[in-house]
Amino acid sequence: MDYSALERQEIREGLTWGLQQLDIPKMWETTEGVDINVAVLDTGVYGAHPALDGRVENFVVIDPLGRRISASPAFDAGEHGTHVCGTIAGGKTFDGISIGVAPKAALHVAGVLVGDSTLRTLLEGIDWAAEQGADIINMSLGFDYYEPRFDEVFRVLIDQLGILPVVAIGNENHGNSSSPGNAPSAFSIGATEKMPRNKIDVAFFSSGASLVFPGATSDPLIHKPDVVAPGAQVYSCIPPQKRPEGTFEYTYMDGTSMAAPHVAGVAALLMAAKPDAPISVIINVLKDTAQHPGGDSKRPDNRWGYGMIRPVEALKVL
Repeated sequence: MDYSALERQEIREGLTWGLQQLDIPKMWETTEGVDINVAVLDTGVYGAHPALDGRVENFVVIDPLGRRISASPAFDAGEHGTHVCGTIAGGKTFDGISIGVAPKAALHVAGVLVGDSTLRTLLEGIDWAAEQGADIINMSLGFDYYEPRFDEVFRVLIDQLGILPVVAIGNENHGNSSSPGNAPSAFSIGATEKMPRNKIDVAFFSSGASLVFPGATSDPLIHKPDVVAPGAQVYSCIPPQKRPEGTFEYTYMDGTSMAAPHVAGVAALLMAAKPDAPISVIINVLKDTAQHPGGDSKRPDNRWGYGMIRPVEALKVL
């Protein structure tokens, strides 16, 4: 879809196409994510962005040796982390476009992709997030191999700590996956895109694979991603960029990195509305109420997973 046409549509509607697709305004009638803590492990965040005003409660940088480095003000080593944070909990743009799924949620950001990133960096980031009282950890990142330790880490988060790990599955196209999104216990997210005539399809870049994990579950064959969400042509905030034609504070990005924060934001809304719901139940409800174009008989598969999440239906069931 043409970006200029999409931007005009989003200005007219007052929200991004992803929020419209997920019927998020209907969710806001019940909850906006108040009192929910979402940790974001990414490139950092430009905490002074007007769309994130007052939402970033904690910030740390974690180096390749796993050392925590305090930094103030919060900064973004690129644009990625700020964009992700905006999709989770951002406010409105100058043009009145709502960009954040859960605008009342609190953000706790760890810069784990500042310079070189290692397995130790990410594991320390997860520990830090848990210490901040995170309800959800968004990981729009991945390594191009399978790391078995993440399966146990995520099981502990879900079953013992009550924390939901939301992980991008990767952008390596069909037949591939990345770690930690390919861990059996990860709640991994694929990306959809808006096609001509308002058709929605899985984005061409969105990874997906059928993986065999003997003993991990009753069925050793596991399909990833688990669900999909809007992840192409996603409009959100970035650190100010000065260019000859002016200063830009918002842009469009593509990737499963953009899909995961939609799901993290939806999870924040569900948790705020139903604070006693176990994490495992929230995961299962999001899967069970998702919509697959082939119907129930075709899911899960390694393109759509269980399908496109349907937050309003999930809230009804939860």
